[in-house]
Amino acid sequence: MKAIISLLRPHQYIKNGFVLLGTLFAKQWDLVSLSQAALAFIAFCMVASAVYVMNDIVDIESDRQHPIKKKRPLPSGAISMNLAKMLLGALLLMAFFVAWLANPTVMLFIAAYFIINIFYSLSLKHVVILDVFIISSGFMLRILAGTLGIGIAP
Repeated sequence: MKAIISLLRPHQYIKNGFVLLGTLFAKQWDLVSLSQAALAFIAFCMVASAVYVMNDIVDIESDRQHPIKKKRPLPSGAISMNLAKMLLGALLLMAFFVAWLANPTVMLFIAAYFIINIFYSLSLKHVVILDVFIISSGFMLRILAGTLGIGIAP
């Protein structure tokens, strides 16, 4: 279980707090808005973990050669490739379901985040400057999911 938690990188979930900025600054603290924002936050945690798993799958061979990354669960063999792929699929399904519960519009932001990160993981992380823009777009998508996605003007 420790290896799975490590693979999902929950310590990175703090970034998903950007989803909550809309309700905070709009002072929309009613139960519906807060529930939608919380669900959007959870959906982003799930899709972010899916992205980490996907990235580890894509980078497994280079990570095995890296002095620190070789200790990660996938390159070290603590988690099999099959389990990693099942986790990736389950996380995506859950992320889209939870996003839909928040608001179908949130699903669009989750989808955009995942699609952008597919391209990032496959090649764009190696393009100078563009990698920074892609990472920053993830923060913008979080903010938009927590505003437009739940009916708050950004």
